Amino acid sequence: MARRKAFAGCGGIGTHLMTQTLPMCGIDVLLQDEALITSLAKKRVALVTHQNSLTQTYQLSAYALREKLGEGLKCILTPEHGWSGLISEGIKVEDGFDPTLELPLFSLYGGNKKFLEFFRQESIDCLLIDLQDVGLRCYTYVSTCAKLLEACADLSLEVIVCDRPNPLGSPVRGPLLDPAFRSLVGYVDTPFQHGQTMGQLLATFWERSLTIIPCPPYHQPYHYPWISPSPNLPSWESVLLYPALVLLEGTNVSEGRGTSLPFTCLGAPGLDHRALVNYLNPLGCGIQARPITFTPQSGKYKGEECHGAHLLLVDPLNINAFELGIKIIFFLKEHYGDFQWEPMGRNNDAYFIDYLLGTNALRLGLEQGLGGREVLEALTR
Repeated sequence: MARRKAFAGCGGIGTHLMTQTLPMCGIDVLLQDEALITSLAKKRVALVTHQNSLTQTYQLSAYALREKLGEGLKCILTPEHGWSGLISEGIKVEDGFDPTLELPLFSLYGGNKKFLEFFRQESIDCLLIDLQDVGLRCYTYVSTCAKLLEACADLSLEVIVCDRPNPLGSPVRGPLLDPAFRSLVGYVDTPFQHGQTMGQLLATFWERSLTIIPCPPYHQPYHYPWISPSPNLPSWESVLLYPALVLLEGTNVSEGRGTSLPFTCLGAPGLDHRALVNYLNPLGCGIQARPITFTPQSGKYKGEECHGAHLLLVDPLNINAFELGIKIIFFLKEHYGDFQWEPMGRNNDAYFIDYLLGTNALRLGLEQGLGGREVLEALTR
């Protein structure tokens, strides 16, 4: 008889057994609160969400709220990746209209602030937020919501956050944000892997009144289907390895975008994949690596053959993906002759890794010849 594999999550130890039920989140609590629904139906509500935010019964949050609030729901605001949640990273998203909801869609990732004019014209008095964060400061959804709150500072808005579990749980890892590197990939003052929910982060950031509708304090990866909040985090494996491989965005090594294994594989043309695998497997970081050759269909090295490693998550109990990511970059800097740091946009004097991590300590430490352990200690002091 096969044994069930134990998996510890935030709030206790469960069994590594998939269920068909999504966890109860803040949106579910709200929908069951008849008094709150009645109150909201009398308001003029703007909802921050997209099609990947679902209720426990797999209904789109926006659809469920439209049914409950009727004409009280006035518009949808969308983060990076748009209303569909499927637009590629970094692509500016245009405003639009959803014919099913019969509501305007305002992009918070399009560079304009047309929604503010709409807010004033329609006398919007309630801002409702329902988005799935993934537990890292560099993931843009919290930053987007924080900047939205700042943009609405002169409006009299009730702000409600329907909270969702942090898929990385409560561990806190990595450096704090150096204000010199504040950007959309690092806007809120929190450690790189923050161990908090979106509601908790926004409540700390926003000094005014803000209501959090909490979700139950449990976290059990693999116990329920992962609903991807963005196109390159399609699986539990990609999410749990995200703190490691997202750091490669600051380098010229592929993090697997444009393949069927985003954020679970890495590689580059001419990289010694056997040496990489031989380095990774003895680390004891909860993964095993296999050599892999792949050709990205989009993004970094589109159409070029890359050599690297596919990371297999074999021991989720002992994964420390942030530490693994630092060790991977140390190996690449030492052993990949074509290794480079990616510039920050068109500014060749600034480096994306510094903004991604919120500090230049990693880059400068490796440039100065510090060892991987020394750099890691500097980042976690």
